Amino acid sequence: MQLISNESKQVIKDLKEALSIAAQSHKNMFAWSFVLWVFWGILRLCVPVVSAIVVTQIQDSFDTKILTGVLIFWIIINSSLGHLNNFLDFVFWDWMEPLRLFCHSHLFKQSLKNLLDTPPIVLENQQSSKVISTINSLNQNVSMILMHFTRLFTRFVSWVGAVIILLKEKPSFALIAFVCWLCAYYCNVKIVKRFSKADELEKRRIDLHGEKTDHLDNMVNINTLQIQDEIVGDINQKLEEFAWFSFRANLKEDLARALILFWDVVPVLITSFMAAITAIQTGDVGHFILLTGLVSTMVNTGSGVLFFSGIIIKNVKTYRKLTDEMKYDHSLDLKLGKGKLPMGGHVEMKNISFTYPESKEKVLENLSLKIKQGDRVAIIGNSGMGKSTLINVMQHAYEIQEGQVLINGKDVRKISLKSLKQNITYINQHPVFWRHKTIKENLLIFNPKASDMEVYQALQSANLLDELTQKEKGIDSKVTALSAGQKQRLALARAFLRQTPIIIMDEPTANLDTHSQTKVLAAIKNLSKSKGHKPTVIFASNVPAEIASANRILLLEKGQIVEDGTPKKLMSNKNSKTYKRLKRYILLFQ
Repeated sequence: MQLISNESKQVIKDLKEALSIAAQSHKNMFAWSFVLWVFWGILRLCVPVVSAIVVTQIQDSFDTKILTGVLIFWIIINSSLGHLNNFLDFVFWDWMEPLRLFCHSHLFKQSLKNLLDTPPIVLENQQSSKVISTINSLNQNVSMILMHFTRLFTRFVSWVGAVIILLKEKPSFALIAFVCWLCAYYCNVKIVKRFSKADELEKRRIDLHGEKTDHLDNMVNINTLQIQDEIVGDINQKLEEFAWFSFRANLKEDLARALILFWDVVPVLITSFMAAITAIQTGDVGHFILLTGLVSTMVNTGSGVLFFSGIIIKNVKTYRKLTDEMKYDHSLDLKLGKGKLPMGGHVEMKNISFTYPESKEKVLENLSLKIKQGDRVAIIGNSGMGKSTLINVMQHAYEIQEGQVLINGKDVRKISLKSLKQNITYINQHPVFWRHKTIKENLLIFNPKASDMEVYQALQSANLLDELTQKEKGIDSKVTALSAGQKQRLALARAFLRQTPIIIMDEPTANLDTHSQTKVLAAIKNLSKSKGHKPTVIFASNVPAEIASANRILLLEKGQIVEDGTPKKLMSNKNSKTYKRLKRYILLFQ
């Protein structure tokens, strides 16, 4: 995670550049779309009102046949408004897609920056994968809330206007129309709940995908047991069951949709009949047009108001759930100052104690040590004894509960994070690279001012140059073309290029074959031979060859240093714990 932090400046720069281009194209789109959609809502409200006024003015001037034609034309226009509304909704959604993506990009930038600023202890020990996987869902959820709120508000304009005019024009009629609409909506909800199998269908789809993935992950076991036919038969049976269930579920969905459309028509038919009686009694055709138009507007837009309100409420609940997943204890935030760290590789720890959150056991307890400039220190110990924790505390990746970490005599809590990172390069077991960039580009991110000669020298020191020159594109090859051992050496080449006074590594050759280990270890030794630059190299390790390459060994047990000395001193003492651990590899230390 520290590696990402080192590279965050370039990442944020790239994102800002992309966002600035998107903003120029889409920053006014939301405002214009919002205005146009509200205008459509008002226009839809005005159609029955204006039509009623016009018909009232002309009804005495025309005979019955013409008025009948006007009414038929009105019914066609009024019924078409709902379909036009649905069509424009699709158009609106497509038009707003660039803006939604823009919002998503903007939120992603903010989330990424927050993630990069999150204390590594949170990412490594509480919820690293959860935080990273949640960011995308969270951003999409927020942008969807924004879009659905726009759609809700525009329908609300038409709905409120229709209700107000109906109440003013004929309160009893408005009440009946409102009750009919509520009953219809209640029936729709019941129909959906009764017939919808969407949730169960999705659950079965996920289960089926998980089962297929599980079989694929166990291909070796399947071949060993020779049960291919049984597995294929099982998958086919599950696929057939899912297909039939999906077919039946979709039929029920179609039936539900038909019933919902029916119930949407019922209140309009009832109120249209009542409006027609009212118009006959009063002799006012305009009144008929006004009432039927407003009821139609109220029913169609009212259903939209409830529908989008439900979606927003659901998205808000999802948003709260996602944000809860990303919360962490802010007491873990690193204490930092604004001071500048003098260049140098001296490390001192005084009475350090550290406990992980929600744990009672101290991983490090009252630990003290001093490391001089240019030392090559191996920290050894059994798994769980605190090796990785110790090297993370050294670089102030974790905030300690007790004690003091000093680099070049300065308390790390009093210097800026930027200054601290300029003095330390961290390399873990699985170095991270930009997959879409070339080998050269990955190196230059760590030192943009480096010349081609310096890049080649760094690769040479990392024992990687000869292998890269054999590739067709050389250092312009994609980083994905490298093996695990080559990537580890590329990480060392970045360290050579940065030339920081302190280099910290976590088991740099633990997962490599013997040939790759030999080359990486040679590169690590080269770090101490750099002309004019002799960094302090500190690594946690249980690999004998790595330990033998150090000039000082620290044995860690239960959060404390129980042995400290040169390899020669510790391996010549048959009573030392280090000797007992490594005596089978005594030849490596001679």
